[in-house]
Amino acid sequence: MALIKKSSPTRIDGQSRGSSSYSAPALEKGLDILEQLAKVKEGQSLLQLASTLGRSPSEIYRMLEVLVDRGYLKRINSNFSLSLKLFELGKEALPIRDLSQIASLQMHEVAQNTRQSLHLSMHQDQRLIVVASVHTPEPLGFSVRLGSHYPFRPDRTSARVLTAFQPQEIANLMVEEMRLNTLPDKLNLNKLKLRLQEIRKRGYEQSKSDTVPGITDMAFPIFDSTHPGAIASLNMPYLKQRDATMSLAQSRQVLQIACKNITELMGGTGHPLFRG
Repeated sequence: MALIKKSSPTRIDGQSRGSSSYSAPALEKGLDILEQLAKVKEGQSLLQLASTLGRSPSEIYRMLEVLVDRGYLKRINSNFSLSLKLFELGKEALPIRDLSQIASLQMHEVAQNTRQSLHLSMHQDQRLIVVASVHTPEPLGFSVRLGSHYPFRPDRTSARVLTAFQPQEIANLMVEEMRLNTLPDKLNLNKLKLRLQEIRKRGYEQSKSDTVPGITDMAFPIFDSTHPGAIASLNMPYLKQRDATMSLAQSRQVLQIACKNITELMGGTGHPLFRG
């Protein structure tokens, strides 16, 4: 693949790319396709992709075929969409790999004790990504699928927890992401900032689910030795049912202990929340 020297940033979809001394046209074409498909839930057809990227269908047809053959894309009817391969590759990178491995045992123990499901979420590129998930041992329950991802918005328990336990400068940037991902009439910034203060003071978040009736979302932050703020949020979507006899308060205590254990194993015990 030839490298072509370039003197100025290029623009895709009206957004400027970072300036670089060199470009690799074929590689950039493939990356543009992946980045575009990451933005749309239902995927896009060849013609739609070509129009969005400002390229001709013949320019990207072969690239799409290669990405499908390599497993990065899947094709359903005439639409192309991302597969889970990028997520699987991401899981192999630190700190996700270490965190998911360390958290897994603790999460299974909590699920066995509480009879509830759990999921571990991280923040990346204005989205929440579920990097580990454990189902309830009960035949009936509610769980969030591994690999699920959502816009980083204030109506997400994980988003609030991850933002609340950051240094102020980083928290401000995350609040701005929330603002960009939320309709203006759906966001009260002053109310959000007060809620984040309350979460930080309390040490966790607990609220009725905004999306599933009957679920109470509980989440605690997890820290490691290298980051100044929370690196993940461990969530329990608590569902009250006959055979899950542990109360909400008891389940929350078990969840808190698990988060402290995971944080300790990740070397994050220096955080004030976990002292004593």
